[in-house]
Amino acid sequence: MRKYYDLGIRGMGYGVRDPLPTTRTPLPVSRGFTLLEILIVITIIAILAVTIIPNFIGFDAEARISATQTNLNTLRTRLALYRAKEGEYPVSLNDLLTKTYNDMGVDQPYLEKIPLEMISSKSGNNSFDDLSVEEDLPGDGGWVYYKEKAKVVVDVNEPLDGKWGKADGEVPAEW
Repeated sequence: MRKYYDLGIRGMGYGVRDPLPTTRTPLPVSRGFTLLEILIVITIIAILAVTIIPNFIGFDAEARISATQTNLNTLRTRLALYRAKEGEYPVSLNDLLTKTYNDMGVDQPYLEKIPLEMISSKSGNNSFDDLSVEEDLPGDGGWVYYKEKAKVVVDVNEPLDGKWGKADGEVPAEW
């Protein structure tokens, strides 16, 4: 049964009657995802995985190599600064931590701390050995300082393997 309401012309009670339904038909309730929606989500996840995962494979190794090379350059730069300020090279890398230089009226240590070498372990290794040129590298990670040469090297004398990406075959002690 339909009820009619007389709206009239401009709401004045004259004109055509408009039918208004007395009951509403409820919309169907969605209880889950359609197969198409699930396939779209799986496709998006697959595309993201294919584009993102290769970027992270090897990223850790390359970052560790870069950090070690940067830290090696920092040590070498600080040795040069020590030589320029003190007139001689340090007897030990520990001298970079204990001696200070005057920088515009402020005493500064040459190094606050020995930087990390990241090849021998993921957490890093800042140990160092002061060796003579006749001694072999221990190969236990960290740094080696040769006073006679005033040179710092990475204490890893084995070639890097395939997990190191582009550095495969490089010997860190030769950097």
